[in-house]
Amino acid sequence: MTGTNVVTKFVDSLPAELRDEMAAQVAVDLARLGSTSGKDAIRVSQDKQFIFPDDTMAPGPIDLIVVDFVYRNEYYLGAFNRKEIQAPACFAVSPEQNNLVPTDNSPKKQADRCDKCQWDKYGSSAQGDGKACKETVYLAVLTPDATEDSPLYVLKTSPTAIRPFNQHVAKVGRMISLPIHAVVTRVFFDPGVTYASLRFDIAGPNPIFDLTAKRKEEARARLLQEPDFSSFEGK
Repeated sequence: MTGTNVVTKFVDSLPAELRDEMAAQVAVDLARLGSTSGKDAIRVSQDKQFIFPDDTMAPGPIDLIVVDFVYRNEYYLGAFNRKEIQAPACFAVSPEQNNLVPTDNSPKKQADRCDKCQWDKYGSSAQGDGKACKETVYLAVLTPDATEDSPLYVLKTSPTAIRPFNQHVAKVGRMISLPIHAVVTRVFFDPGVTYASLRFDIAGPNPIFDLTAKRKEEARARLLQEPDFSSFEGK
């Protein structure tokens, strides 16, 4: 008998009143979680296509509202293998790019702070002049026609898109004195390079500003969710 079956049998033996109380606690726990499936992601293909969670594709540009964003660092042991995706050995996430610290749940923390880590230096990558630790920005986004029931999507940038994104946020803040979620952001691929690197521009004002503001807490909780480290295989 599996562990799941044993627990199920135990729960079935409990008084109905206690089972109801535990069910209420389960609802609270589940409400605290972000997405655990990754099925809320807008993916980017190497042939410059946006792939939505329902597998529809678009070459872009696409218009999105950036509800919130965080910076993430992910360090993996060994060479990347798309067919055998593993959890990172060391992981950091923060709303501030200059305040990235590996989480306590990282299987093999590489340093106390990311900016002091040997893998956060240019030239540390075995594949070129880049960094061995993968830097990304995670965006929680809504479409401009979103309603209260519309899902939040997550868009992950490549390292080459971090500076353009930062410049976009600075442009919105300094030139027109607005937070990033107050505008519609046009997301497109850099036409000057052959690989898929995202770029950003202002498409107009956010038509669902009130709704967007209400979902910032939800967006932040989703973005700060740590990966599932159970697939990590130490070396």
